[in-house]
Amino acid sequence: MTQQTHDRGAGRSRLVEEIEKVMRERLGWNEIIMSNIMWRFIGVNVDELIAYGINPHEWIEILRRLSINDPYMLGAVHGDVYVRPTSPSWYEVSMDTTSSAGVLYFERLMRRIKMPSVEFSWRERRSAKFTTEEPKMVNVRFYVILRKSEWPWYGKDYEIIGSFNTRELLSYLGGLIDTDGTITVTVAVSSRRRRFTIEINSANIEFLKYLRDVIYERLGIISYVTTDKRLESGGKLRFQDSWAVQLYEGLRQYLAHPVKRLKAELYYSKYNKELATKEFDRFYEPLKYDNNGNDVKRCRAADTLTQAAPQTHTHGGLKNSKLKPRNIEQNSWCGRRDLNPGSAARGAYGGLGTLAILDQPRRRPRFNITIRWL
Repeated sequence: MTQQTHDRGAGRSRLVEEIEKVMRERLGWNEIIMSNIMWRFIGVNVDELIAYGINPHEWIEILRRLSINDPYMLGAVHGDVYVRPTSPSWYEVSMDTTSSAGVLYFERLMRRIKMPSVEFSWRERRSAKFTTEEPKMVNVRFYVILRKSEWPWYGKDYEIIGSFNTRELLSYLGGLIDTDGTITVTVAVSSRRRRFTIEINSANIEFLKYLRDVIYERLGIISYVTTDKRLESGGKLRFQDSWAVQLYEGLRQYLAHPVKRLKAELYYSKYNKELATKEFDRFYEPLKYDNNGNDVKRCRAADTLTQAAPQTHTHGGLKNSKLKPRNIEQNSWCGRRDLNPGSAARGAYGGLGTLAILDQPRRRPRFNITIRWL
């Protein structure tokens, strides 16, 4: 990307910010309205949650407090966020999703770096469990272009977390769990007791062991590493029950993914006897994921994005209607060699390394719509 192109993009970003300011002042649009639309889309009753003292919009304020220099960003890069060079002086930071809730989280997170551009592309469904009539889903990708000097985490591998203080470590963990972790509440078959679990996924077992040791030394929290039975599929760092609760107590001011945070908040309220089991089960039900191919929380990122931000401005589109969209991953990540292995979810091409080098020039997908949020 040339300097001229970058400046022109920066000018559009400033214009978008001005337009957003007008919309806030004159039309009453704000992030709470956006968040409400997202929760309604996936079936969450916001008013009832607020009546029980649970704020489902807290994730917005947490992201608003972040900056590019926060260790949370390094955690995100060691999770599911990608950084790659486009030239000796410029870098692209990107993240993509098909998740209904994740799409707004990623858009807000990218704004803490710079006003992002957006790409839509087709992605194949990878699991045979998804057997709906539509074999493909829309992938939404956010990206920004930065000067090398603007990205403070270049060249930082996971061993740097050993030098973090407690606040920095918790912030780092927030970014890592938000982008490549899971938070679940399951019911034990024998006792019917609710079990609270926080997991961090990675293809790098040594990283998980190192992180386990640092967390125990700094926070006194016990966790254990489990390996995937599939060859070279990585593993998980698992915190369970009271240890997971103790970890979340430290993470409350940093964890920002809407669904993950709400799951944790619901269990935390139940754990502190502020929420009865019956109410917990009712609130938790729409947050469960299923694999029947019809889960509204999956594969609906484009729907959520357009509904939560109907005032978007689009430019571009299909330049040739006869051309078929291609898988963005095939275009973006073929022929690459990573400096470090990444998340188990993405195999050897995941994000646990701040940099991935493309051996071949990157070709843009043919189905490409750029959106500047208002």
